[in-house]
Amino acid sequence: MSVPTDISDEEMLARLAARDLAAAEHVHAKLMAAEEASEIAELGRTYQRFARSLRQTLALKARFRREQDQAARETAAPQEAKPPTSGVAAARRVGEVRAAVLRVVWDEAEDEDAREDYEEELDALLQAASERTDFCAEPLDDHVARTCLRLGLSPHGAQHWRNLPDPPGDERGEAETEPDIDSSA
Repeated sequence: MSVPTDISDEEMLARLAARDLAAAEHVHAKLMAAEEASEIAELGRTYQRFARSLRQTLALKARFRREQDQAARETAAPQEAKPPTSGVAAARRVGEVRAAVLRVVWDEAEDEDAREDYEEELDALLQAASERTDFCAEPLDDHVARTCLRLGLSPHGAQHWRNLPDPPGDERGEAETEPDIDSSA
C-alpha cells in the first residue's frame, strides 16, 4: 500500500489517529466480552498498546500544531530581546523537569525498554530546550505538563506528577540540596 503524496503530514496523522481509535475501540469491545483470564490478559496488553499509540499520535498532532503556531508568531512580530537564562537556573530546571517527568514515565511505561526510550527522548528534549532564552520562563507545572505531552505521556499523569512516587534509583534528575550547616555530622 503506497502513501498518498498529495496529503499533508497533519492529514496523515489525523487519519492515523482515527484508525488508532477504531482499533482501540475494537480491542476494548473484545476485552469486555472476554471470559478467559489468558484472553483478558492478552487483550488488555493489546488495548494498552493501541491506547498508547493513539496518545502518541495525538501528541504528535498537537506538537505539529504548536510548532506551526510558534512559526507564525515568530514571523508575525519580531521577538524583543530577552536576557538569557543563567546556567545555574537552567541546570536546576533541567533537574526538576527531568525528575518530575520520570515519575510519570515510571507510572505509565510498561517495561524497562520503554522507560529507557522515554528517558533518552526526555534528555534530548531537555538538552535542546535548555539552550532557549525563555527556558525557565514558565511555571514548573506547565513545563512538566508540556514535556509529558511532547513525549506522548497521558495528560492525567502530566497534571498529577506531584502525587506520583519518585522512580527507584534515579539520582540524576533530583535537585541537589544544600548541606545542613547546623548538623554535627
